[in-house]
Amino acid sequence: MGCKQASEWRKKYGWTAFCGPAGPQGQAACGNCLSVTNTGTGTKVTVRIIDQCSNGGLDLEEGVFRQLDTDGKGIAQGHLIVNYQFVDCGD
Repeated sequence: MGCKQASEWRKKYGWTAFCGPAGPQGQAACGNCLSVTNTGTGTKVTVRIIDQCSNGGLDLEEGVFRQLDTDGKGIAQGHLIVNYQFVDCGD
């Protein structure tokens, strides 16, 4: 699905594809921001939704994944357990 403004939105925030169990789906999710928290470390990052996915969660860009994975367990396991909430993008 890709959002039309994806390249413009990448300038301010890291990005994610979104297919979470709660919140708007498809085009309705485009451009929204999420505060994503690594449940294991408490590390938080704000990301912008630029695409959809089909895995039932978030598909974070590598740089955002690494920012959240402060203890290296995500790389070792191949995934992170996170919480997310929709937040104002501020623009």
